[in-house]
Amino acid sequence: MRVILRAMACLVLVFGLGTGYGMAAAARPGQELMPDQSATKAKAVVRQVIATLGGSAYLNVHDSDCEGRVAQFGSSGDLMGFTSYRDLWLLPSKDRVEYISKGQHTVLAFLLGVDDLSISHGGVLITVFDGDQGWILDKSGVIDQPEDVTKNFAEQVKSGMNNMLRSRMNEDGVEFRYAGTDIVDLKEVEWIEFSDRDHRALRMAVEKSTHLPLRWVVEKRDPETRERTEIATSYTQFISLDGVLTPLSITRMQNGRRVTQTYLSSCKYNSNLSPQLFTRASLEQRSAEIAKKGYKVSKEKK
Repeated sequence: MRVILRAMACLVLVFGLGTGYGMAAAARPGQELMPDQSATKAKAVVRQVIATLGGSAYLNVHDSDCEGRVAQFGSSGDLMGFTSYRDLWLLPSKDRVEYISKGQHTVLAFLLGVDDLSISHGGVLITVFDGDQGWILDKSGVIDQPEDVTKNFAEQVKSGMNNMLRSRMNEDGVEFRYAGTDIVDLKEVEWIEFSDRDHRALRMAVEKSTHLPLRWVVEKRDPETRERTEIATSYTQFISLDGVLTPLSITRMQNGRRVTQTYLSSCKYNSNLSPQLFTRASLEQRSAEIAKKGYKVSKEKK
């Protein structure tokens, strides 16, 4: 089976979007600040964001267990359908997503971009990542993720908003810039720009009245064609769960086009998830359990 995951970023809660596309070209109040003044103001806004999201409770999250549904949208913006999922994180770079299909897998296959997906009559498909390693389980068994997929996952971890706010902002080489105010989704926001030693271009729109992060923007360029792609993620409907303000609705856009929308139904933090869940061995064990259950059902029907 050949597997190519083209859209895994939709659940790098994933916490892994308006008018974010093309915004860098517009002049905004605040851009006239000197570099040191800009960095100082940007850091002050970021500290307000962290305090609003839960302060120490937010910073001390080491694992999460969330469930919900993810909607996929076609190229013309039409809703293709929903897929239920459970997303487990052991921060910073262990992720396990269980996708649940109760019928035909058309939406799930499109969402993941999976060739020859073996889940045709309903069931569970599981993806696991541990740093630069990754595996996938479907009805045909367990296989390694392709190298480009694991590299993409690692990049998503590096460029993610929560990872930046919880740890990466303190790394050497990470710089801050206050990029002024703007209107996003009819709300006044302050834009904060981040850059690192690898020249990543990251931006966060912070609602001025609430200090909540409304949007996270990652700009990428194809190393060969130099074509620019902008991935924007917006966060709405924040509620407090285990002391952490959590967005129940997460929308992902690419170059201004809505790609996915995720709806959380539940989320738990710091429930002491076992590292064993994020291994190939755990998937092989699950595969054996599924095979055994299938054999038992088949035997009972005879």
